[in-house]
Amino acid sequence: MMHSTHILSSCTSACLICHTPLPFHQTRKSQLCGRAECEWRYSLLQQQDKVCKICGRPLSIREQLFGVCANAACQRAMVADRARQEREQREKWYQAVREQAARLRRRVASNFGIPDEESFRLTVVPASLSQITRLPAQRRREFRNYLKELIDKAFIRPIPPAVDPGQTAPLSDEDARLRAASGQACACCRGSCCQGGGFTHAYLEIATIQRYRTAHPNQRPRGVLAAYMNYVGDETAEGSCVYHRTDGCSLPKDMRADICNNFYCGGLQSFRQKAAADESVRGFFVAATEDTIHRVALVHEDQSLMVPVPPADVD
Repeated sequence: MMHSTHILSSCTSACLICHTPLPFHQTRKSQLCGRAECEWRYSLLQQQDKVCKICGRPLSIREQLFGVCANAACQRAMVADRARQEREQREKWYQAVREQAARLRRRVASNFGIPDEESFRLTVVPASLSQITRLPAQRRREFRNYLKELIDKAFIRPIPPAVDPGQTAPLSDEDARLRAASGQACACCRGSCCQGGGFTHAYLEIATIQRYRTAHPNQRPRGVLAAYMNYVGDETAEGSCVYHRTDGCSLPKDMRADICNNFYCGGLQSFRQKAAADESVRGFFVAATEDTIHRVALVHEDQSLMVPVPPADVD
């Protein structure tokens, strides 16, 4: 049992079955008084999984649903243990996906006569599996109401001054190549990060509206509202952002929230950090969930080739 010695030594002073007080020296060795009946009853409870997984105390009927007693230390230990198990499981899935992806990359490199398969950096990204569905009228109303309130709040404030284009550093060649390859990786994923936009109203905030007002200083609130609603179609990815479509985000980049233009998942962040400044930006992007590969893209900067995933490597 996890952490049982520490927790029991500080809390247990009586037999867990008959509640007979235990001598001090015995509390450090056993949870029971030593009577055969108590030993038998406790053994039976263990077999039935009716003792706390942390400290070993018999569980009430309600506690049996969770497998841990109500003691705060046990609750914390259980949460920590579950988090550890989840981390270990995710790591196993990740390693399994990388092994499958490495085999697939080797096969693709051989088929296309690529001498150095590792020049296409293997990168695992999430995979969105959302199906395109009709946008419910209620979701459209809720989004419109949120947007109208947001715009009203923005119009209380003055329009931010426009930034002189000459003060903005041009995108370097390296950044342009990285951005192009990253965009192809996002297309392979198909918008896993967009899922959060389903319950945050596309991540839109006052700063987003203010940026739009700077670019369109003559538009009134009604015009701004119409501009954003014009990009809300009849269909969207189920449970995702209202702007999430089959071909990506329907909202122009200059109207999106900053996070939508600047966010990169862990896999893409690692890819971008490791990309050499003086080399072509290449990637072998694998879109996966848990231990299952769904889509693969062979990417060279702004060019992408979707690679069929063999049945052995995908559900």
